[in-house]
Amino acid sequence: MQTATAALAEKDMLQDILVLEKDMVKTYGHYLIEVSCPNLRNVLTKNLKDNAGDQYQVFAAMTARNYYPVKEAQEQDVQQAKTKFDGIADMIN
Repeated sequence: MQTATAALAEKDMLQDILVLEKDMVKTYGHYLIEVSCPNLRNVLTKNLKDNAGDQYQVFAAMTARNYYPVKEAQEQDVQQAKTKFDGIADMIN
């Protein structure tokens, strides 16, 4: 019984960390587009990149433990997503 409780506690902790990391990435992104000071932009950009990396590490740990199951994307879905986001980038440039 203790093993199930420990696993649940670990899963809950990882889920909480994942949510916090996602929120931090969103917050840094939000403020980054509002800042004009180059030094502050550099700090926010670094923090955004670091948090995105941390978020991915938590995600990877959760998927390795089957706490966050994901399905493999079909090649057609991958191509569709690439096309969608390429189109967005083209609109901006």
